[in-house]
Amino acid sequence: MYFVKNNPKDCFCERHRIKIPTLGWVKLKEKGYIPTTKQGYVIKEGTISYKAGRYYVSVVIDVPKSSKKAKLNDFGIGIDLGLKEFAIMSNGTVKKNINKSARIKKLEKKLKSKQRCLSRKYEDLKKRSKENKKKGEATRQNIQKKS
Repeated sequence: MYFVKNNPKDCFCERHRIKIPTLGWVKLKEKGYIPTTKQGYVIKEGTISYKAGRYYVSVVIDVPKSSKKAKLNDFGIGIDLGLKEFAIMSNGTVKKNINKSARIKKLEKKLKSKQRCLSRKYEDLKKRSKENKKKGEATRQNIQKKS
């Protein structure tokens, strides 16, 4: 069922109930999901649907424009992005480059080693499979890294 708001008193929402033009006041199971009209929100239109033995209401709400604007500072800040330090700001704040830390370097070195090891296993497997195809034998080897 679809309903449209024709005059201001057609649709009205309170904390725990909503007024629908064709049905009247309907109690809401979940309170607080639909903003109340006392807060300045206006219900434009809505739909009532019946699924899995339950009724659901969905409404289109017009949100009033708030007069509050974000306050901007009258001063700016400059940011210098570099290689040694990630960012240096004009107020003196320095942000470290996380890729230059000892832990990251150690992990990258370990990864490089493991990748080389895996590559060698793969190359050996390719060589063996070529030799075995010539002989007519078929073998399989696990390439996954060992923990």
